[in-house]
Amino acid sequence: MKIPQIAAAMAVVCLLGVASATSYYVDATGGDDAKDGQSMATAWKTIAKVNGSSFVAGDQILFKRGEVWRERLAPPSNGAAGNTIKFDAYGMGEAPTLTGYLDLPAAGWTLDSGNIWKTPVTASSMTYVLFGGSVWGQKHTSSKGQCVAAYDFFFMSNMLYVYSPGNPATYYGSIAALLTASGLTLIDINNRSYLEVQHFKLTYFDYYGVQIRGSSDHITVANVYAEGIIPGGMLPHGFYVNASPAPTDINFYNVDAHRNADGFRFSGTAGLIRLKNCRAYANRDRGLEDDTGAANYSYCHFYANNIAILDSTDVTGGVDGGNNITTDTWPAPPMYARYPARITFTVDDIGFAGVDQYVDSLIPLFEARGLKISVAVMAAYSSGIVGKLQNWLSAGHDLNSHSWSHQYYSNTNAFSLQYTGSGTAATVTITGNHLTTAVTGGPGGENLNFDLGNASYDTLSELIVTINSRGVYTANLDVNAQGAVHSITLADVSAQDIKAAYMTLLEKDRLVPDEMATSKAWLQANVSGLSNVKVYVYPGGYEDTSTQGWAVAAGYEGARGGMSMNLGLKEVYGMGVNIQDITSLGMAGATGLAGQTAAQMDARIAALVFKSSVWGVPYGFFCHEGELTTTEVGIVLDSLLAHGAVLMTNTQLMEWLHSQPPAGVSGVTDYVTPASGGSPDFRPTALSPVVNWGADMGANYKFDVAGVDQSWMGSGWEMGAYAYVPSGTYVVVVH
Repeated sequence: MKIPQIAAAMAVVCLLGVASATSYYVDATGGDDAKDGQSMATAWKTIAKVNGSSFVAGDQILFKRGEVWRERLAPPSNGAAGNTIKFDAYGMGEAPTLTGYLDLPAAGWTLDSGNIWKTPVTASSMTYVLFGGSVWGQKHTSSKGQCVAAYDFFFMSNMLYVYSPGNPATYYGSIAALLTASGLTLIDINNRSYLEVQHFKLTYFDYYGVQIRGSSDHITVANVYAEGIIPGGMLPHGFYVNASPAPTDINFYNVDAHRNADGFRFSGTAGLIRLKNCRAYANRDRGLEDDTGAANYSYCHFYANNIAILDSTDVTGGVDGGNNITTDTWPAPPMYARYPARITFTVDDIGFAGVDQYVDSLIPLFEARGLKISVAVMAAYSSGIVGKLQNWLSAGHDLNSHSWSHQYYSNTNAFSLQYTGSGTAATVTITGNHLTTAVTGGPGGENLNFDLGNASYDTLSELIVTINSRGVYTANLDVNAQGAVHSITLADVSAQDIKAAYMTLLEKDRLVPDEMATSKAWLQANVSGLSNVKVYVYPGGYEDTSTQGWAVAAGYEGARGGMSMNLGLKEVYGMGVNIQDITSLGMAGATGLAGQTAAQMDARIAALVFKSSVWGVPYGFFCHEGELTTTEVGIVLDSLLAHGAVLMTNTQLMEWLHSQPPAGVSGVTDYVTPASGGSPDFRPTALSPVVNWGADMGANYKFDVAGVDQSWMGSGWEMGAYAYVPSGTYVVVVH
């Protein structure tokens, strides 16, 4: 280290450089917009004053450290080539913060009626209210009377109404509004050129941290930290560029973009956008998504982005300019475990040949680690392994339903049907659980009249055999259909010609409820002690809002659902986990874990646990017979445990979620839970790979977001907005 270790408090100040033209000061606490703003003693107060003023090339507008503004900064003037207008910080302490977060203290609340409380909030609209620091409320839009359960809120005419049995700030521990209009952008650079923006912290925004649009060009953003934090929707983005004509000189240096939808998002066309010494961790979609093809990134670290899938999607598009830290390299942050990473492990397709033996080979691995495995049972094929299912349950392992027949509702073809007799015409009608045919001009006695619920032919295979036995019909199971599907799930058809082959269809709203109910009933009837099958595992990961409702109607407490989350509806504990749609993560294939080295598997699992811990996302791992070797399964389990995951069975996860009050935050299947840890801290530590691995960006950008001189701290620069400062280091900075 260039600075000796001294047991003293760290003191930092910001070196502002040589001023040209005029310096203006802004102080949210001690400022006054009626003054001239040209000294610390005569500082302005609001960003609105800045936005409404005019500046000339060389001016600098300086915001006091430690102050907070709930306003949008929209630079009103252009600089010039070689003589930019600068927006920067002065003083000591935390970087000036722009935020949409507004604390609503107890003194501001009054009782409206019943359990509805109100407080005035000056805003044109409100989409998000944060309860207790980590639970996002359920917004209602019709009336305040809709606020009937915890976390419900309604906003109208600058008045916020919430459900609360007592003063909301006391009952929930804290309550805050996120101030939004049509979308909250904290720094909006529109039709502006030759600007520098440095040393800001941007938090709690639902649109963009920094947006560069219009004809903007020649913009540098440096030493800025952007963390949107909103857990649902296609936005926010930390840094967004969509300018026209195509900009050729947009720069991001030593910038952090964490906990957004996209950390960096570039759209439209561009000539060159540079990223150097930047970091993007745990963004819900991408670290960097570049649609322009002009983003050149170097000396950057992207980690654990895209919470919807097992592997990370850190960068899409862009040009790798070199010296970037390798994918899945652990960032070693001070704190990230805001939530426990609850993860389940299931073997699917129990009932197919050989799968039960595969489970038998894995169970010792689980039991040696004090864990239990979940198995997804296909009832129609499991009559020969009832004893084994019983033994697994008796040993404490978890039996889940994986349908009756394993039929995907996305494949609606059932079987082809053709009349081959001598009649001149033939039709089929299916209605009311009956299949009938009408033959014209034949010898008689050829018509079919089947009750599809008859046990003799209540599956497609049995029905096909029965039809073919009549001699004048040909029926063949479709290649994508399962013969065990129940005949009562066939779709209605009226007088359909079958002189030529006709493909009968399955009706989704018959098929799925039948698969759910029948499989559940079979398990409960055949496995002693299994009084209630609580979890449904969707075949193929096919599910939607209709199937979720059917699962509830069938009595399932939860389900392992789609193969990835919908981007706009991220399932996180703070906003509501739909327990009928726990995200499934397959471990086979290039995006899974199979076939990787132990180190690769461990690194990918570490990133997944990081994502789960930061956002509060439950995941359901699954594999099929033979997709992972027993050695690989052991590595998966050890890595999950080593990185702090809480391994549960599917039933344990659903039961735990059901225990979280209140139930049904946004319907009968969504549950929330407060964070159990503090807000993530992504500053570098001694073990972080970004320490001393960044590029030297020169004197103009050497002060980090907190005002620490990068050139004093170690042998090289750090990547990101914060320099690494060892505990107890006394930093001397020339002012």
